[in-house]
Amino acid sequence: MVLETLVTLTTNLYLIQGLGFVAFIAGVYAFSKAEDQQLRIWQAIQSFVLALHFYLLGSESAAAMSLITGIRNSISVYKKVRGAAIVFLLIYISVGIYTFNELIDILPVISAVVGTIAVFYLSGIKMRLMMMLSTSLWIVHNTVFLSIGPLLMELIILATTARTTYKLWKPRFKI
Repeated sequence: MVLETLVTLTTNLYLIQGLGFVAFIAGVYAFSKAEDQQLRIWQAIQSFVLALHFYLLGSESAAAMSLITGIRNSISVYKKVRGAAIVFLLIYISVGIYTFNELIDILPVISAVVGTIAVFYLSGIKMRLMMMLSTSLWIVHNTVFLSIGPLLMELIILATTARTTYKLWKPRFKI
C-alpha cells in the first residue's frame, strides 16, 4: 500500500514536472523568434501546456492565468484588436480575485496584465521589454512553487528575449 502510493506520487511528480519541461521547450522556442506572429503562436502553445502544469501543481491562479493567456495569444495571432485587451484585462483581474488564496497568487495576475498590454498595444522592442518584466514575475512565482521546468524556461526566456531585443535594437545605431 505504501509502495503503491509512493509510486503514484512519483509518477504524478514526473508527469507534472514533465509538462513543465514541454512548456519550457515551447517557450524558449517562442522567444527566439524575431517575427511577432511566430512569437505569439508559440506563446499560446506554451501557455496551454503551462495551464495544465500549474493546475496539477496546485496553483489555481497560475493555471487560470495561463489558460486565459493561451486564449489571448491565440486571438492576438489573428487580430490585434485593442478593445479585446480591455476584455482580457477585466477577465484576468476578475479571475485573479476569484482564485486568490495567498500573496504569491498576485504575481501571475500582474504578469498577465503586463503581458496583455505588451501583445495588444506594443510590438518589437517595446513588446519584448514588457514581456521581460512579465517573465521576471513568473521567475519569482515558479521558484516559490518549485516549478522546475517553467523556472528554467523563464530564466532562459529572459536571457533569450534580452538577446533578441538587443539584435532588434542594434541596427538602429549603426553608423
